[in-house]
Amino acid sequence: MNYQKYWQTKNLEGMGQRVSWLHKKPDGVIFSQPSGIHFLTVKKVQFMIQLVLVEKVTLKMNWIQSILNLNNPTYLVFPYTQAMMLALLWDSQPNRIYIAGFGGGSIPKILHHYFPNAVIECTEVDANILSIAEKFFGVQLDERLKVTIQDGREYLEQHNQQTSYDIIMIDVAFGNGYISYNLATQEFYQICDRCLSKSGVIVVNTLKANGFEAEYVKTLKTVFPYVYICHTSGGNTIMIGTRERQSNKAEIREKAKFIQHYYQFSFPLVDRANDLKMIEELPSLNLEQVPIFQDVSSPANYFDSWLL
Repeated sequence: MNYQKYWQTKNLEGMGQRVSWLHKKPDGVIFSQPSGIHFLTVKKVQFMIQLVLVEKVTLKMNWIQSILNLNNPTYLVFPYTQAMMLALLWDSQPNRIYIAGFGGGSIPKILHHYFPNAVIECTEVDANILSIAEKFFGVQLDERLKVTIQDGREYLEQHNQQTSYDIIMIDVAFGNGYISYNLATQEFYQICDRCLSKSGVIVVNTLKANGFEAEYVKTLKTVFPYVYICHTSGGNTIMIGTRERQSNKAEIREKAKFIQHYYQFSFPLVDRANDLKMIEELPSLNLEQVPIFQDVSSPANYFDSWLL
């Protein structure tokens, strides 16, 4: 058994051990803690562990941030998290990855597992969420998986330009559609571009509920000439920006099949690749009719989807 397989076997055993105590928990809410305008709530539904943001005012519980399958800890449950892994079509062996938004740590944990030579740097604004990820979602930080409690943009602004990222992921969308405006502007994407390697790729999770899909796409395209879109069943729109044009659909599918087989992913990367489109294939976006998001001003109705 080579080192990678050995390490992954031991790591998977460790994941299972860290969450084994949850199998004995009854269904329902097993943890809740106030944080800002929400209760950070952990629920168990059969063999699924969910991190849910519950509004303090309305007590709505439909904003699931992360899901862990206790019986298959390396399975990415949300289609949007599977779609974000399409970044591997541009770099199937990344060495350094940056992720803004940690949540339950689903994507960072998977990247850490399948790429034992990669360093994954993450930022999260809520230290309470990080402690939940460690206790309930099997996350274990080490020298390759690091989390800094800091604004995701501020972290990149302070980034050491001597090193560059192969992949940058922006996963800061709440279930109600809200995305911090300072992580959605042209200036922010220019910062990301400076921090990426020459062939690097950026992946951004947005939600249709926000109502600004066209603006997000147009803004990203001002910095990255090639933008791809993957709409998922959960209402997420995954945007992929790159300086390197991808091949035709058949070759994209073949690449995804190879990556899935090589790494033995338990989630269907190929299905998400089948949903990938270039923005030229989506004329309904009407990019000419919308503004570019810039730091100087945000749309007056940008916060309408957010509970103030």
